[in-house]
Amino acid sequence: MAQALYLMFRVNLKNLVKNKLGIAREWHIQPSEIDRMLFYEYEEIIDEINTYNKEEEKRHADEQKQYEQAQKQYKQPNLSNLSKGISQNLPKISIPRFN
Repeated sequence: MAQALYLMFRVNLKNLVKNKLGIAREWHIQPSEIDRMLFYEYEEIIDEINTYNKEEEKRHADEQKQYEQAQKQYKQPNLSNLSKGISQNLPKISIPRFN
């Protein structure tokens, strides 16, 4: 029973370091400040960062979709058809050959 209780409070060190590095790098918070936080504050910050990242991903996906729709709407004309039209309008010139 005591062992099961102990396992509930075990912290994965690799995830802890990964989260601290992410917070320090992206949010410019010193790791020493993260160490001073109470654990529930740390958990709330992680939850808020995850929520923020999900919203950013959704916003980025929406912007990408709008960009693709605008790109389809303003499609560039086919340049091969344009060059055919230009070549048809040019006069034909014959140059004499000297043998």
